[in-house]
Amino acid sequence: MRRLTIHECLSVRCTIWYWIFTGRPKRLLIIVNPYGGKRGARKIFQTEVLPLIEAAGIHYIMQETKHRLHAQEIARSLDLRKYDGIICVSGDGILVEVVNGLLQRDDWSTAIKVPLGIIPAGTGNGMVQALLHSSGEPFSMSNAVFAIIRGHKRALDVTSVVQGKTKFFSVMMLTWGLVADIDIESEKFRWMGSARIDFYSLLRVVNLRRYSGRILFVPAPGYERFGDPVENTTSCKSNGASNTNEGDTSNVCNDETCTYSGPSVEEADLEWRSLNGPFVNAWISNIAFASEGVMIAPQAQFADGYLDAAIIKDCPRSVALKLLLGMKDGSYIESPYVEYFKVKALRIEPGLRVGSTIGGIIDTDGEVLARGDVTRSADEPEYLMAYGAPIQLTVDQGLATIFSPR
Repeated sequence: MRRLTIHECLSVRCTIWYWIFTGRPKRLLIIVNPYGGKRGARKIFQTEVLPLIEAAGIHYIMQETKHRLHAQEIARSLDLRKYDGIICVSGDGILVEVVNGLLQRDDWSTAIKVPLGIIPAGTGNGMVQALLHSSGEPFSMSNAVFAIIRGHKRALDVTSVVQGKTKFFSVMMLTWGLVADIDIESEKFRWMGSARIDFYSLLRVVNLRRYSGRILFVPAPGYERFGDPVENTTSCKSNGASNTNEGDTSNVCNDETCTYSGPSVEEADLEWRSLNGPFVNAWISNIAFASEGVMIAPQAQFADGYLDAAIIKDCPRSVALKLLLGMKDGSYIESPYVEYFKVKALRIEPGLRVGSTIGGIIDTDGEVLARGDVTRSADEPEYLMAYGAPIQLTVDQGLATIFSPR
């Protein structure tokens, strides 16, 4: 086990007195995902997290995930009275599972207020980067741990992703098109390590795909100039994708304990606008970063009640390559081929690839939500939503709470 440096010991001991008097966490449930990223979460917990947690006098219970959605199951059945927070040593996906589990409880309105924390042990680690960047702190393991020990908290928007009666709760992003293709299809090159993303990005640019479809949205104040007015607003209320608060349960729940159905939206009071394809990529984000080195939504703010949409229109291959390079610092949104705006609600009506008879991939927070480019085999799990039918996103402002540096 790594010994703490003098600086770390002093920093922890100096904060303990403040912790005692300011309600800093005293008891934590720590969920470790040993399968994510480079499979190093166990080592990160033992060498980076545990020494600081113990030095701060925090009691903890550690539990490893055994399978997909295990963290969701843990959060759904957990006795929350025993803990002051839930910490994920993982990539961003485990945090999303925990949020979904909390919102599937009978006591969801209380459960979702439990502070959440995340220690970067995955491939992307976008949430940690966004939290540290918003406070002017560099990305590091120790800064992520100290953010939890200090006990500062901030509100976090939660997005309801709805198709008919099926719901999924997201805290990061949804992608469709180029980026989703790169993220999911490059998995077959995982043996290449982090280079797989760069390699497959070039491959996808050389064979650039365009997708037909339509994106409808309710612009945030100041963004009314984007898109075209939707004359037939009835189309925005049909197809079973309207995000109304009727208390229906989702297919995610599989039981009667899912009482949270998302924020109520009065459709009649909303002025919808639309963008028509073809599109190269649609990126709908709740936070600024997709990963440590990718800034997808440079104007995103925590708990502002809006989603940031970055829509890449049909463009030449050379432009697509420049846009991918510009995602490192967010400068890509300045391109005339990119529409960047904030929305209260948004609906994707995904179509087929241009010149093809197959669709694409829609993924949210790193998990495939719907897929229209492959035929699912009998032994593969069914995707949560169907590709082609409208999918609506609506924000519930500040619903969750997350540990933050400041």
